[in-house]
Amino acid sequence: MNSPIIAYRANMGVQTTAPFANTYSLEFDGVDDRLQLASDFSESGTFTVSFWMKPTAVGVNGKQYVMGTFPGNTNFVKLSQLGVIYLKVAGSLQLFNEGVVGGGANNLVLNTWQHIAFIRDSSNVISCYRNGSSFGGTTTNSNTLTLNSFGRIIINTFGFQGGLDEIALFQTDETSNLSTLSTSPAVDLSGLSPYIWLRNGDGDTYPTITDNGSASNDGTMTNMATEDIVEDTP
Repeated sequence: MNSPIIAYRANMGVQTTAPFANTYSLEFDGVDDRLQLASDFSESGTFTVSFWMKPTAVGVNGKQYVMGTFPGNTNFVKLSQLGVIYLKVAGSLQLFNEGVVGGGANNLVLNTWQHIAFIRDSSNVISCYRNGSSFGGTTTNSNTLTLNSFGRIIINTFGFQGGLDEIALFQTDETSNLSTLSTSPAVDLSGLSPYIWLRNGDGDTYPTITDNGSASNDGTMTNMATEDIVEDTP
């Protein structure tokens, strides 16, 4: 368990807050900012990828790749349109089209915090959810998902623009806990045993983002500054 956050701000000094108050998130510039894991998250079986995001652009000038495997594009989460999210798993592109499947009722919203989850079950069916509700139907894929970078995945200007918070990666199907994951980011997930859990500013000291999960797989803020730990949260 981390001690309460101690984060430095040039103009604000030292601030403290109680654990799980979710006071901070990371802000990405869409160019070269990224959060790099010490080692890969790699899963060939069931998995859950859970995170909160506040996109300020999708599919514009490449500012669309939320996470993946730096420095390549064999695995990624890509925001193509407000109604289209791609999950690429070991070179296989999985399309989730809310405009077609759901009539756009659960489309992404720019400049708004929202929860996204990808869950693969024991039958290799992958579901995508936005704020706890289905987004774009399901796909089937049995490839190994590998992730190691958040905010930028390719060696060029392709990146994510906006905020990311409370990234939790599980080696399990967490469908039964989806409401817990998507209702509030200020919740202690330790009881769900996430493999990797990055709180993105809460309990962290720049440039290290501590893994609160079981993997002890910390992330490093790369091409980022203390000012990219911001007081803007879901």
